[in-house]
Amino acid sequence: MANTQKVMTLADTAKLIAKVHANAAKGVRFEYDGTKGEYGNIAAYFAAHKDGKVYGVKFPKYTYSNTPTGVKTRDNANLTIEISTNAKAGRDDYAALPAFRTWDVNATVDDDGIPHVTAIDGIDTRFKRDGSNGDVYVMTCPGYYKLDSTSTHNEFLYSDTQYDGYAPLPGVLLPDGSKRPCLLFAKYAASLDSQQRPLSVSGKEIDREFGSQNRAIDYALKKGKGYAGRCAGDTFYVQLMLMLKYATKNSDVLGGCWQYTQQTAVTKAETGVKRVIIATSYANNFDVGSTVNVGTDKERNNTDNYSAARARTILSKTNLDAGNTALNLDGDAITTTTACFVNTMPWKTGATDKLLGTDGRPSTASAANHQPIRLQGIELFNGIYESDADLIANAVKDNDNLGRIELYRVFDITKASKTSTANYTKIGEFTARDKTTNDSGRYAEDFTLSNGVIIPTGLTATSATGMCDAIGANPLTSQGLRQVLRFGILWDGVQSGAFAAALWNDLAFRWWFFGGRLSALGRTKA
Repeated sequence: MANTQKVMTLADTAKLIAKVHANAAKGVRFEYDGTKGEYGNIAAYFAAHKDGKVYGVKFPKYTYSNTPTGVKTRDNANLTIEISTNAKAGRDDYAALPAFRTWDVNATVDDDGIPHVTAIDGIDTRFKRDGSNGDVYVMTCPGYYKLDSTSTHNEFLYSDTQYDGYAPLPGVLLPDGSKRPCLLFAKYAASLDSQQRPLSVSGKEIDREFGSQNRAIDYALKKGKGYAGRCAGDTFYVQLMLMLKYATKNSDVLGGCWQYTQQTAVTKAETGVKRVIIATSYANNFDVGSTVNVGTDKERNNTDNYSAARARTILSKTNLDAGNTALNLDGDAITTTTACFVNTMPWKTGATDKLLGTDGRPSTASAANHQPIRLQGIELFNGIYESDADLIANAVKDNDNLGRIELYRVFDITKASKTSTANYTKIGEFTARDKTTNDSGRYAEDFTLSNGVIIPTGLTATSATGMCDAIGANPLTSQGLRQVLRFGILWDGVQSGAFAAALWNDLAFRWWFFGGRLSALGRTKA
């Protein structure tokens, strides 16, 4: 019989304790179901390991102070994280916390958008990074967030528990309103297999053929209805984790390959070698571990840019004499001539695999703005734009001196369009442009949050104030539907980062510095 007085009796308490222990027992550790070929208790595991803590970070609004630096609040107040490299593990107070803990996994996504985890790094021997056991994702708990705003400050709050007023992270909810058992984020930017299906695997060139909104829709569908190109949930998680863990909106604290544009001539021709010889005086401009093309054309979009070698990793350097140094390359032997040039390219996937921590960048020997980074286990900022699959920008010219960019989101990727916003929801607008700000990247001052998307606002900040990143747009010059391109490319410099966006190009446009990323969060509820 129900307790009508709503008072806990000893019997009630005993039953509740027994129920809690029974539920917790189901999720003490991950359990593999051999008959299904997947881990069957993912949801139970995360439910059993919740601690209910609330992690906050408070930022001044731009009108109050233009600093990008915030203050950690609540259970976040005394937590510290340091950058890790391949040589040193930095302090990380977040790594073991239930709300922040991550695992590298192999997984699939079914047509309904439900994830199926088939292998977990460090727990079983099936896990592989090279694609032989499927795509590599970063797995974490379904989280919940809240944005509290006053006239002077914004405070983000995050927890593994849904308190009143807290929304599920974008992507937690499936289209029918049920919850995913976990969140999966593609660990790597996308390469393509022989059937043009996007992959998240280590050691591959980021494929320019997946680098547009149109291709993000078409090629992801080849894997199944549950897959997508990069989605709003993928972006918001990265932005939120940056702010919470580092109390800043400036992703330069981690780094990113934004200023690595080197090109130089081959100084000695060779046949059947695994190296390329360049001037010693220029050799220090090329970093060990980075990716290069070798070819006769300096235009990176042309095939002759890689006529001798494509997407090769620099393994080491050998000084041959006062005038010549060899860049030793991975892969098969090549033939070079003095008509060739060596060209830096976006880093191949897996560039951060040797990091000794969850967050960081590979090396202290190379400049931070030459390298990709890792945040919450996710490899980012390889020197290439990542095109969103579920967002469309619409450039509108109101008059000769005023244009604006509308932003639309589709919540279920199966309803996405390559030509129309008919099935989309308008979620906001970027700050309008006039003739003085058109055709340029302008640094955002602040943001609005709408439907799980942070929309940068304002045009007058700098690389060290406000959002610290730029929004590029030209609505007075060209109108119509536009891609939302994230992060930045080899030469975008300090205007690049977690909040940057380029809104110049139509939905089908591709170029060598456009890439993409697989998403497991394409099917979600508004």
